[in-house]
Amino acid sequence: MTTQKFRAALFDMDDTLIDRETAYNDVYRLFYDQQEAINKSVSWEEALDYFWSLSPNNATDARKAIVEIQGKWSGVVSDPETHYNFYFSNMGKMVKILPGVEEFVDWINGSSVNWGIVTNGDQFQHLKAQTTGLDKTAPFILASKLFGVDKPAPEVFMEAVRLLDINGLATEEILFVGDNPYTDIIGSHGVGMKTAWIRMGREYPSDAPAPDYTVDHVNELRDLLA
Repeated sequence: MTTQKFRAALFDMDDTLIDRETAYNDVYRLFYDQQEAINKSVSWEEALDYFWSLSPNNATDARKAIVEIQGKWSGVVSDPETHYNFYFSNMGKMVKILPGVEEFVDWINGSSVNWGIVTNGDQFQHLKAQTTGLDKTAPFILASKLFGVDKPAPEVFMEAVRLLDINGLATEEILFVGDNPYTDIIGSHGVGMKTAWIRMGREYPSDAPAPDYTVDHVNELRDLLA
């Protein structure tokens, strides 16, 4: 890893700072246990594999997901709005901060680096932040649907630049850190930011611009931000 220093950093939230993966399993375990049309027909392991197929690139459209689920198990009792609220309210209560992130946040808050969080989602992203304590430690949390556009749209990244509030800050002086190649890396790369991809044991796709850095945990970025 090169030793380029950045004046600012922006972070995705889910699977970058907080453990969405485990919470996703927990939410859908609760759903599985409540739905006899599923739990009477397949094992939890089979159901979980299917539920993960509804979350490509670690992103979920809960309203569309329930339509797919009901297409597979017609006896499932729900509807798009009910499932959306079930999924995100439980996710918001169950999610935990990733190991080592509290220490990283303490470190970056004691450094000279301005930073913030840019996350796709609505008010439920703020519930996740409250549950994990990030609402008290992050300088700002920009939730895309409350702003008006989702990543990878350039407008949400440029709003984050404004919120960083550094005179004369160029986008190439900002490191964007995220796990989703198609929203985080494509979007931040498109406005000129440098990028760091959270690997999570995956291969990087060939149809997205390569990240400048690939890491397994945000702690690996300290040398770039010191």
